Amino acid sequence: MQLKMFNKTKKDVVLVVTVAMIFGLLWTAKTGTANADSGSHGPPADSLTLKVGYFGGPYYTKKVYTLTDLEAMPQVEQAYTFIDNMPAVVIDSARGVRLSDLLADAGIDINSIEIFYFYATDVTHGWYEDLTKPYLLDEARYYYPNLPTHWDYDTQSSVTGAVYGAIRVEPMIAYWDNWQRYVAAPDFSVHDATTRYRLLFGQTNTTLHTATRSVKWVHEIDVLLGGSPPAGVTLDRNTANAKVGSSFQLTATIAPYDATDRSVTWSSSDTGVATVDGNGLVTVVGPGTATITVRTIVGNKTAVCIVNGPIQGGGSTTVSSGPQKNGAQGAPAGPQLPASDQQFLVKRNVATTNATTTNSITANASSGQSTNQPWRVYEMSADAVPLLMQKEESGPKVYTATILLILFLAGSVGRFTDYAKEVKR
Repeated sequence: MQLKMFNKTKKDVVLVVTVAMIFGLLWTAKTGTANADSGSHGPPADSLTLKVGYFGGPYYTKKVYTLTDLEAMPQVEQAYTFIDNMPAVVIDSARGVRLSDLLADAGIDINSIEIFYFYATDVTHGWYEDLTKPYLLDEARYYYPNLPTHWDYDTQSSVTGAVYGAIRVEPMIAYWDNWQRYVAAPDFSVHDATTRYRLLFGQTNTTLHTATRSVKWVHEIDVLLGGSPPAGVTLDRNTANAKVGSSFQLTATIAPYDATDRSVTWSSSDTGVATVDGNGLVTVVGPGTATITVRTIVGNKTAVCIVNGPIQGGGSTTVSSGPQKNGAQGAPAGPQLPASDQQFLVKRNVATTNATTTNSITANASSGQSTNQPWRVYEMSADAVPLLMQKEESGPKVYTATILLILFLAGSVGRFTDYAKEVKR
């Protein structure tokens, strides 16, 4: 009996140990890559992609950075302290770009951010780490230069004086760093680029273990925005006729009004005809027709303006330089002809019309008459049919006169009778 119980207990212990080992392997595959002391080596990222999106929707690429791009931006060389899971104090000496500068360069509004998702090259499915904007950007974070010398490895905690001399730091995306444990001071002489790109951020205190959240081998950052995505975009004009060498401004309106990411791109279908800059300023550089397109980065909503396009009907019109309601152009001046299946007045020959109009205006002006007459002269169409003359309806008038005459005579007879009776009395 005791032997059976021993064997059962032995099997349970083996099962527990096996499960613990499997869990440990899975956890190492998920989180061990972010620790410099894990001994693992992942592939450095060749580029860094920033994307934006909204809850439940797709993410759109804002910008892709190479190492050369990051080196051309304002540089930061800073030391950071961490506490790892041993626990032990780590100092990382790094060079890179502030995360806030990177977001601004990509055109991402920091105030609209809710969550960051960091993707690492050693994680094939999903992101490695997600950090909220308040945690990463809003909290005051520090580098504690006294922490390495004020750490008690027996109690595995900091001692009095660890927080003295704290230096405020900002989150950084580093393209080289030097992660060291058991050192008292930072060392910037070693440039380890095998961790590129690495997320670094300061501590809020000297007790929390944050080393595992310092993601390395970051190749993509997805930014979840709050608010609403753009539902559409319109331009203040849909067509424009302009001379070669002239310029005009296009204005884009994003709907709805509370859309969070309102950034757009501009393009021309033919830069040999018209060019457009990043603010919608169009310059006509040659003859021909070109289509200017504005496109929202989030949602790919578009609107177009045709420059020097063909005029329907063979005429030549110039659009108003001012914006029109709802982006539509105003109605052309002058009276409009009705549908072709109706009778209408047709226009005279243009030359005859102009001459007649000029003479009419001159005559009116010389005679002192008003000149607010129509300036277009019309003649009857060949298929016009004259209207029939209306017949006068005389019947009702005769009937009315007869009735009135009868009433008058009846009244007269009655009065004459009364007068005769009075005379006899």
